[in-house]
Amino acid sequence: MPLRRRRVLARNPRSEGLRARLVEEWRQPREDVPEPIIVEESGPNKPTHLFVIWSDWGDFNQQERSEIIMDAYEEARGSDLVSLVTVAMGLTPTEAERMGIEYE
Repeated sequence: MPLRRRRVLARNPRSEGLRARLVEEWRQPREDVPEPIIVEESGPNKPTHLFVIWSDWGDFNQQERSEIIMDAYEEARGSDLVSLVTVAMGLTPTEAERMGIEYE
């Protein structure tokens, strides 16, 4: 099978703003805004799964969403904790509902 290199696309100009907003939300969660909703699944000796439910994801593909989440999580929580993340998924509210992502 031939080996291929993945084409790296230019980042969406809105990426930096969403990353900054996520960093802010992780550092100081705001209950007065409905989104983004950050769902963290983790535990002792378990990998971390991150789901960020946000209407603003609409024009981002899944890879872009995951990269923004991982970059924001590393900035907010540090490289030790980011190394434990095995899933970083950005979902619109409709996508989260369809996938059965539930949260408190």
